[in-house]
Amino acid sequence: MQVIEDNPLRGWFESVKNGNHNLLYDLLDEDFLFYSPVVFKPKDKYMGYIYLLAAAETFLATPDFKYTKKIISDFHAVLEFECTMNEKLINGIDMFTWNENKKFIEMKVLVRPNQALPILQAEMEKNLARPDIWR
Repeated sequence: MQVIEDNPLRGWFESVKNGNHNLLYDLLDEDFLFYSPVVFKPKDKYMGYIYLLAAAETFLATPDFKYTKKIISDFHAVLEFECTMNEKLINGIDMFTWNENKKFIEMKVLVRPNQALPILQAEMEKNLARPDIWR
């Protein structure tokens, strides 16, 4: 099993923590697909990147976002997270898959409880409507 230094997760954490949007985009393979918990169809690299920027703004705006568990293998990782949004506890996982070039080829986000989805969707829509975060 690899450690964080041997895969793109180090870049993921750095890009999220420091708002390094260029690093985030560079971590995505050309065939990257993003699966949102509130959108049926997966998003390609560019739209997935936009969704990831909006998600970072959404989740990092909460005062208590944190990853609580990490399961990492050679080309996959599952990171469990939690935070409070509009006084509702949100629990979820980020599932990553990357290739031998250490580029993400897929990311899925799953969220619970079901009552959290409309709250998350409303906050995401606010950030997706902000061109200053994705231009």
